Amino acid sequence: MQAMPSAQRRILISILNWNTAGKTLDCVASLRRQSLPPGQQADILVIDNGSEAADYAQLAQGLDAQPVQLHREAANRGFAGGHNLAIRRAREQGYDFIWLMNSDAVVAGHDVLAHLLEVADADPRCGAVSPLLADMEDRNKIHFYGAFHDWDQRISRRPRSVDDARRLAGQMPLNQWVPGTAVLLRLAALAQTGPLDERMFAYYEDDEIGARLAAHGWTSAVAYEARVQHAMPKRETDRPAYYFYLIARNYLIFWHGSTPPAHRKLLMLKLLDYALFDVNRLRHRGFEQHAEAALLGVQDFLQQRFGPPDLKRRASLALRCLRLLLWAQHRRVLRRMDSQA
Repeated sequence: MQAMPSAQRRILISILNWNTAGKTLDCVASLRRQSLPPGQQADILVIDNGSEAADYAQLAQGLDAQPVQLHREAANRGFAGGHNLAIRRAREQGYDFIWLMNSDAVVAGHDVLAHLLEVADADPRCGAVSPLLADMEDRNKIHFYGAFHDWDQRISRRPRSVDDARRLAGQMPLNQWVPGTAVLLRLAALAQTGPLDERMFAYYEDDEIGARLAAHGWTSAVAYEARVQHAMPKRETDRPAYYFYLIARNYLIFWHGSTPPAHRKLLMLKLLDYALFDVNRLRHRGFEQHAEAALLGVQDFLQQRFGPPDLKRRASLALRCLRLLLWAQHRRVLRRMDSQA
C-alpha cells in the first residue's frame, strides 16, 4: 500500500476476522499491493470478531510489523456489528470512504480500489460501489455482475454478463444494490442513512443498506473493470445450519421492512408463504437440520428476536403445524421443479 502522508482523500479498509487468520492474512497481503493515484491514502483496519485465542495469536503474529491497525473484540458482533465499529471509527477520524472486505476474498490486481473510486467519482450521488466478484480458483469465472431488487416478485435479479448488467442499471438505477463482500461505501451517504442494520447480524444487511441508500437518493454501482476473487461453497447445503437460520429470518426482516408502499399488498402473507416454502424445500431435499434452523429463523422474525443466532431451541408447535398445512401445496411445486431440472 503506497503511503501518502499529505493525502487529500482517505479510505479506510475494514476486514473482519473470525477464526480465519490464514485467509485474513492473504486478504491483507493482496490489499497492500494496491496502488492509488497521488492525493489518496488507504489504511487497513482488521477487526477480530471474538476468534479463538489460537487464531487471534496467529493473526496478531502475521500482522506484526505491518502498517495495519488491529482491534480485538471479545465476542462475535457479526458482519454488521463488526463493520459498524470500523464505520464509526472512519467517520470520527474524517475518512471519505470505507471499503468493507470479506476475509475470504483477495483482490485481483493492483488497481481495484482505484477503479472503485473512479466509479464513485463519476457520480457524486453514488453511495456504494462493488467490483465484479470472481471465483477464487478462476478469476475469469464471474459470480456477480450486479443485483437489482424486484419489489413485485420479492427477488433479486442477477444479470449474467456485463452488457446485461449495464442495461439493467440504466433501466432501474435506484433498484441496484451490491453485496458486502468488497463494497466501497461513501461516508457522506452513510451519514444520511445510518450504518448497517445490526438486527441482522449477518446476511441481507447489504440488501438493506442498498435499499436505504436508494431511499435517500443515493445509487449503487459496479466497477466492471475491477475484480475481487471470493471463496464460494460448492453447494448451498455445504453451509452451516446457522446460515439457513439467518437467511430465513433476515429475508423476512429485509423484504418486510424495505418493500416500498406500492408493492406491499398482502406482503406479509406472501413473505411467510415463501419462507415456509424454503423450509419445505430443504426438507424435501433431505436437509432436515437446515430446515429446522430456517423454521426457527421464521419464528424469531415473527417474535421480533434479532441479533446472533441461537439454535438451541425448536420452533413452536403452531408454526410446525402451519408448515405441515402448506406441505401438500409446496410439494406439488417442488415435484414440478424436480421434473424440469
